[in-house]
Amino acid sequence: MNFEHTLKELEILAEELEKGDLPLEKSLEIYEHGIKKVKNAENYLKEMQGKIEQLNIGDK
Repeated sequence: MNFEHTLKELEILAEELEKGDLPLEKSLEIYEHGIKKVKNAENYLKEMQGKIEQLNIGDK
């Protein structure tokens, strides 16, 4: 997972939703896709936080 790429994808999805010219079903589809991306990003950040904590423990 490329975190920066995921953030860019989320920006694009948000821009699409903010236009407000999409049918409800398409908006819901984009929203659901965005939620999945957010959850993936959160999991990635938690994983990285764990690695940082392990590195910090190793330095003590």
